[in-house]
Amino acid sequence: MEYGEAINDQAVASALRLARRRLAEGRLDLSQIAAEAVTQAYCTCVTAGEDAAERVFSRIHRDLIDGLERLLRRAAEQEAL
Repeated sequence: MEYGEAINDQAVASALRLARRRLAEGRLDLSQIAAEAVTQAYCTCVTAGEDAAERVFSRIHRDLIDGLERLLRRAAEQEAL
């Protein structure tokens, strides 16, 4: 599978569900929660595979984590209203 195909709405929704579950358990570190959720929700070709190919923490991996963290922050802000 081309890794671009693995980045889809289902993976985003799955990562968001995993992250929200961790928040409900009382975890507070959004960055760590987002990183864990992305690792679990996305194909390893997107995370570990891409990191290995670039021999650094890949931009695509970082962007997925940052994007999920933004979604979590927005959701928290909306709940606070």
